[in-house]
Amino acid sequence: MQQKMRTGALVLAAGWMLGGCAGTETTPVPLGDGAEGTLIDCSGWRLGVSDCIEAANERCDGEYQVLASTAEQWQARTGVTGLLSDLDRAMIIRCADE
Repeated sequence: MQQKMRTGALVLAAGWMLGGCAGTETTPVPLGDGAEGTLIDCSGWRLGVSDCIEAANERCDGEYQVLASTAEQWQARTGVTGLLSDLDRAMIIRCADE
């Protein structure tokens, strides 16, 4: 019985730790002008805004414009900015060359 509890606790702890190691997620999103932007989600508990910035730099070779972020207070989250409403830390960017 004690061995089963110990094994169960180890499995639970490993799953919890691996879940926190997830990196940023990038998702293509259509912009209102027909161009394509990128939603960068860095909402994981071990992630921060610097992880969003790093992902944006990698995605766009350092040349991008932040169109919206969860750090900004939006009056009405409509269109593509509505994607940010359920995220803790995220931003929508447009690469300079796109």
